Amino acid sequence: MPTDRWSSWAHVILGTRGSWLPGDPRGFRDHGHRIHSSGDYRGPPPQGEHAGLYRAALARCPEPLNLPEHLRPLIAKAFAAKCEAMGYPVRVLAVAARHAHALVRVGEIDAKPIVGRAKQAASHAVRGELPGSIWSQGCHVVRCRDESHYRAIVDYISRHAREDHTGAALWTHPHHQSIPDSR
Repeated sequence: MPTDRWSSWAHVILGTRGSWLPGDPRGFRDHGHRIHSSGDYRGPPPQGEHAGLYRAALARCPEPLNLPEHLRPLIAKAFAAKCEAMGYPVRVLAVAARHAHALVRVGEIDAKPIVGRAKQAASHAVRGELPGSIWSQGCHVVRCRDESHYRAIVDYISRHAREDHTGAALWTHPHHQSIPDSR
């Protein structure tokens, strides 16, 4: 795995089960972009677009899973530990009520299978209180472009945890814990 390429780092965004369903009024993209809305969360689609699809998804999953605040540090630790055990270090990770962000060094390979195994480990770590999978299918991956982008991602994830009003848990790689964050 190259150590000098910024693109070896992946910013991964995960949602909890039911947090963003097909047909969501905030906009959505399905797997492989076979169906997608005309908007996104910044510029929502017209009201009612794909309403039938959304109703069907709500019938299967009526309530989004909110991760209890006391479990978030355990979820973060399990996710990071699994990545580390597979040889993919996590720089920083924030777990909030309905989503998580992580910066993981995966090299040039597809990050999704690695993230899938880490999501499974995190689900197993809390299955006594939250049976089944806690995560939605898949994840969104953004490759790091350069050092400036890397620093912006670290700051965003760290700030995300500091500013989240739902008690997001922040996990930072031990090597970086003594480095002051930028505000």
